[in-house]
Amino acid sequence: MKKTQKIVNNSISKTIKNETITYISKMNGEGVSNLHGLFISEVEKSLIAAVLTHLKGNVTKTASYLGINRGTLTKKIKEYGINT
Repeated sequence: MKKTQKIVNNSISKTIKNETITYISKMNGEGVSNLHGLFISEVEKSLIAAVLTHLKGNVTKTASYLGINRGTLTKKIKEYGINT
């Protein structure tokens, strides 16, 4: 892994960790369930939307960037209600 990638990955990891701690603290034990599913879907939705925006809505390139099949990406775009 390149040094730049390692720095970016550490930064993303720290950001997610800090936001998770903030979220849990604000919930104060109330309504916290299926945290894994909630975070996975929110991160996936945000990631897809960000890459689509960066690539000006190009679904084929976005699928390639994400390392997933174009059909899978199209399904997820519909599932999350992401505008392309």
